[in-house]
Amino acid sequence: MGFKKLIKGKNMVEQKNWEELFDIFRSLSSTLELDTLLKRIGDAAEKLINAEASSIMLVDEDKQHLYFKTASGEKATAVKKIKIKIGEGIAGNVALTKKSEIVNDVTNDPRFTGKVDQESGFKTKSILAVPMMVSSGDNVELIGVAEVLNKKDGSNFTEEDKKLLESLAGLASVIILNAKFNENQRNFFANITEILVSAIESLRPRYIGKYWKMTQLATNIAKMLGINPKSEEYKNIYFATLLHDIGYLSTNLKTEMESADDVVQRAKIEQRHVIIGYELTQKINLLKPISIIIKHHHENYDGTGYPSCLKAEEIPLGSRIIAVVEYVEEIKMSATEKKEIPVLLKQQSGKRFDPKIVDITCEILNSGEIF
Repeated sequence: MGFKKLIKGKNMVEQKNWEELFDIFRSLSSTLELDTLLKRIGDAAEKLINAEASSIMLVDEDKQHLYFKTASGEKATAVKKIKIKIGEGIAGNVALTKKSEIVNDVTNDPRFTGKVDQESGFKTKSILAVPMMVSSGDNVELIGVAEVLNKKDGSNFTEEDKKLLESLAGLASVIILNAKFNENQRNFFANITEILVSAIESLRPRYIGKYWKMTQLATNIAKMLGINPKSEEYKNIYFATLLHDIGYLSTNLKTEMESADDVVQRAKIEQRHVIIGYELTQKINLLKPISIIIKHHHENYDGTGYPSCLKAEEIPLGSRIIAVVEYVEEIKMSATEKKEIPVLLKQQSGKRFDPKIVDITCEILNSGEIF
């Protein structure tokens, strides 16, 4: 059902609230950062219901308690330390029954413990609490409980208030689930990246710890080029620098290099690591965006590199950055004096390396920020 059909026929006040809810949902959909998301949900709940305060409680890992993920007010930090057992108190009962509750006078409700008020110094008069749930077939999963406290004008919470908060909670539950999945995915990706870097280092012991140093310099260069640290381009440069030598993990490449007749043949075989790295990362959706950067990180600015003899701007920016930072690390491993590194870089400017990236790298190195 379209949104316009959903609100058609409601009175002006109700329609305004539902339109506002729709705008809030669009705003919530613009982020997957869980803490930011939950703060927006709490603020939205207060605004929609005209309440004095709000809180979002999520189900703890033990599945037996709720914990405050976000809360408004001066003592919000103290409140966040409190856990509520599912089944206890008004919020705990909402979590247990998965049914919304309106309590317009907490003094007449025996379930109200006042524990949170004691910790926060807030005076709760009335509560509207709704479960945050997602459904999958016949299974309903409780995500948490959203609640608002005390109408600002002193009036009672209404069924319309409940519907609004339930709608917000339903939309928010799905977004929270997506945000958690996104966090887990990023955590998995970060751990897998560390494992892969360690595997590459095990085959190239001279480079132990060097890939992280290269990445630090590469991301500094990216920032000085005006690339937003929150952008996909920045992220791709970060991971491509860490994993640009992933092709060395190929067992066939290692075997062929070891059986090479001479240094020239070995070097020619070794060049294939960029193609192998490209093919490996192309097959993995999470790594696919960095595959082209990995493939061309040994191209030279003047077109004399490999594998495709690309030149200048034809070479992906991330590849041009990696070419420079890898060279810097190679020089450092040769025990060259620090003051000589910018000199050697300048000698290759416009030949092997992008002149602009060379200038920025020299500026960073001369500042002493990285070495």
